[in-house]
Amino acid sequence: MNDASEISETTVESLLKSTPNAVRFFLDRHLGCIGCGFARFCTLDDVVKTYQLDETEFLEEAQKLLVQKT
Repeated sequence: MNDASEISETTVESLLKSTPNAVRFFLDRHLGCIGCGFARFCTLDDVVKTYQLDETEFLEEAQKLLVQKT
């Protein structure tokens, strides 16, 4: 689970810049992260807490985005 703890500290902005598919990832979950002024500061862990998401599921899906990119 080390990957999940590492990705939890990734900012929303960083994920969006590095992985274009991340836009769809956030939109499909009805999260207001796209276009948010705090995206550069919010980590994925912050998103999980703010939206009360299932942490494991959300971070695993985010990790898959990064793996698909490479």
